[in-house]
Amino acid sequence: MAMHSQVVAAEWAWWIGLLLGAIPLFALAVWYANDAGHCAAFALKRCWRRRLPLPPGHMGLPFIGESLSLLWHFKLARRPDGFVDAKRRRYGDGAGVYRTHLFGSPTVLVCSPAANKFVLQSSQDAFGIRWPAPELVGVSSIVNVEGRKHARLRGFILAAINRPGSLRTIAEVVQPRVVAALRSWAHKGTITAATEIKKVTFENICKMFASMDPSHLTDMIDECFAGLVAGFRAFPLDLPGTAYRHARACRKKLDAVFREELQRRRKEAVEVDDGDLMSGLMQMEDELGKKLCDDEVVDNIVSLVVAGYESTANGTMWAAYHLAKSPDVLRKLRVSYSLYPKL
Repeated sequence: MAMHSQVVAAEWAWWIGLLLGAIPLFALAVWYANDAGHCAAFALKRCWRRRLPLPPGHMGLPFIGESLSLLWHFKLARRPDGFVDAKRRRYGDGAGVYRTHLFGSPTVLVCSPAANKFVLQSSQDAFGIRWPAPELVGVSSIVNVEGRKHARLRGFILAAINRPGSLRTIAEVVQPRVVAALRSWAHKGTITAATEIKKVTFENICKMFASMDPSHLTDMIDECFAGLVAGFRAFPLDLPGTAYRHARACRKKLDAVFREELQRRRKEAVEVDDGDLMSGLMQMEDELGKKLCDDEVVDNIVSLVVAGYESTANGTMWAAYHLAKSPDVLRKLRVSYSLYPKL
């Protein structure tokens, strides 16, 4: 009986050892096979053209790529630059360009000043936008359209924002709200700066973009934008319970809210004198007298809120942090501010 037990235990140990050894080997084989497959596919597509080498790097695992590594550096290690530094250590600085696979799509990582300058100054025909997913940010938004459509939308948006009346309205909206927020923070004593600054930033954006005052509706819009932005950094898996599915649901809610506001304005003939971005986009005309359609207005409102919300809030938070650490600079800023007329 004891002999039989020893034989069974030995068999189990053999199988467990085989699995523990085979799984890493299989994963390693898949790792290299996936990279080789992508390189082969690229070579076949370019076989009739001038052959240029791919940048150094690795495509990671199938579909997942190196997304888990990127998310680990961003969310767990809190060292976003670590992902890029790992590429540099392994493949060298070179031109500062590396290949990888992120969020279900082959990706080129550009991290040197010269390479970024080349990309940003190149024509849109050379570098099209493929991220975030068009259905999340808006198919007809300035982020996704190219060529003449992009130039037309860009002109519309710049004209709507840079008009003297719009700039004064922005200042009149932002200044009293920020002053009131600063006073309330002083009374609270200790605050969570990121939370409070995001709150006042979003209130300003809602007022400037769509003349919406704080309410349950704006709270819902804030939650939807948070869910939408989370979907940008999620795997594009449209399955129940995934961040991507939640982001799509949030995008539909935002679309419904802004379309309802747009239809209300058209029905009530709200004038551009409101001074917000939505009215400006509704009234702007190109040289042929053509206005933006409803899809273009809604998509660009959503995309501009996404572009300005987190970036403005984070920039304001870091400005407040460094001013608090630099009393001399803060004192000079107060003197400079006192010289300007109050709105």
